[in-house]
Amino acid sequence: MDEEPSRRSVLSTSTILGLGLLAGCGQQEQDGEDEAEPETTTEQSDSSEDSLSIGDSTLDPSTLTHGDSITVTVTLENTGENEVSSSVPVSVGGEPVASQTVTVAPGESTELELAVEPSETGTQAITVGTKEVGTVVVRAPKPDAVREIGAHYYPWYGAPLHDFNDGQWAEESPSTPVLGNYNSAESAVIEQHIDWCRRAGISWLNVSWWGSNSGHDRRLREDILAHPRADELEWSILYETVGQFGDDPVELDSTLSQNQLTNDLSYLADTYFHRDNYKRIDGRPVLYIWVAQNLRGDVQEAYQAAVEAAGERPYLIVDIPAGSGLDTHPIVDVADAVTTYTVYDPQNPTRDAFVENARSSYRTWYQAAEYVDVDVIPTAVPGFDDTEITHVERDNEPVPSTPKIYEQTATAARRYADGPILITSFNEWYEDTQVEPSEEHGSTYLERTADTLATGNREEPTFDNEVFTLTFGRTISESSLNPDIENGRQLSFLLNQLTIYDDAGERVLDADIGSGVDNVSFILGSYGPEQADGDSWRWLGGETQTVVSVPSLPDSGRIELTGQGAGKMGLSLEIDDRQQDMTEITEQTDTYTLSFN
Repeated sequence: MDEEPSRRSVLSTSTILGLGLLAGCGQQEQDGEDEAEPETTTEQSDSSEDSLSIGDSTLDPSTLTHGDSITVTVTLENTGENEVSSSVPVSVGGEPVASQTVTVAPGESTELELAVEPSETGTQAITVGTKEVGTVVVRAPKPDAVREIGAHYYPWYGAPLHDFNDGQWAEESPSTPVLGNYNSAESAVIEQHIDWCRRAGISWLNVSWWGSNSGHDRRLREDILAHPRADELEWSILYETVGQFGDDPVELDSTLSQNQLTNDLSYLADTYFHRDNYKRIDGRPVLYIWVAQNLRGDVQEAYQAAVEAAGERPYLIVDIPAGSGLDTHPIVDVADAVTTYTVYDPQNPTRDAFVENARSSYRTWYQAAEYVDVDVIPTAVPGFDDTEITHVERDNEPVPSTPKIYEQTATAARRYADGPILITSFNEWYEDTQVEPSEEHGSTYLERTADTLATGNREEPTFDNEVFTLTFGRTISESSLNPDIENGRQLSFLLNQLTIYDDAGERVLDADIGSGVDNVSFILGSYGPEQADGDSWRWLGGETQTVVSVPSLPDSGRIELTGQGAGKMGLSLEIDDRQQDMTEITEQTDTYTLSFN
């Protein structure tokens, strides 16, 4: 990746002075003094100098990539009575970059042509002598990307949206933005974000959206997408489910919820989906649903009604919990792709568990693609730390974000990505998941993004394992087992331990399922691992079949499941499309045995 221009090292200082050094903002002012203008020098008297005027000018090109040159052509006319010999400087963004001495006879004119190379990125003024002759857009260079990289983007910083602590919103982050307590609506901030994305190989930003005509919606429409450089990236909507429906799971069977979804999708189709720079996959506009597992009930019917009303069927990406089976969430039935926003597990908040959750989840979902007709879009994330938040109540043990964790999750994401990869996040500072430059890590995350995600070679996944299928007689609603839970999951068996023996009685596998083991994958029919009071488990369910992948199976032997059923029901074992054994499970905790040969 090209070295970041030196000006970026002082951006944190510039924010104190109103972002004066950001792209497009010109030079910062000195305390109580006007900034000195570049001067045209001359060997003649002041009156002779004044007689040299600048006429027509051209800039070619007016948009270029950092490292390229621009040709500045101006006509200089001597309107005085004496010959003028003068050194004429050319400045870009207030920084002198070239000069040339010209001699012009009285009443004559000459054409000055200079090739200059801007040292900074951004929209900058071109000045010849003391006259501004135009502006040039200097774009950051892009790496030679071999895959599409997107990132979640938050436009909520600064008044009137997030103006905490008298405007010092960054105090609620463990890290300090290089840009300081910026306002997301500032044109210079948007431009800098675009350039940083280009430099990192991020071509797509997925923008947090909280409803039609909300402050976030207006900021996206009026500031971000209206920016003159917005077309350099693609944009999509991150549908904030909790913001639209609340924290708890919601039944889309209800008229109120159906209407909310229908109205939102119609608004998005009318307002965003038709734009030329809106992100499309397979020719369809992308819609990302956050915490999509909260949408329950007859999701298919509700979504179909919303699609018909909108007149557009988006390419639907749904965020579901890492470690859960793809078929355990009704929303997956209408999805085109599955992903997870984060691999953070508050029940096991360690760095090793964080990274392993990424690896095992993406591997399992990749295998599940054989059974479920959805794409898998893995996520790279550097950690999770919301301990500095004060404007909402949080009580999570952090996994402090580091470049090493980011490299590890990015490598896992790259391995299991047949298509694009998403990053959590470009700028979610409150949870410290951002790759935007910080005082602590500089541009390290952007460099890792370019090198590992955008341009890194993929190691193709390989699978050397065996699979068996457990078929339960039914699933039982979690709400019927616990009346305090509304719109609960569909459960079949609470599994604590999985043990496999060969026909000689030798144990070949013994796995504590709730601890998130990496040698057993639940491809379908399983929710994520859970822990409490020293116990750990995993609920099987969602559908009546659970598909399990293990390193190997002996030619004959037995499988033991230790746990309890959600109710009394039959259970059968199938290997290689052949039924092996059957048994009955009950609500009692026990070890249930299934033989095979």
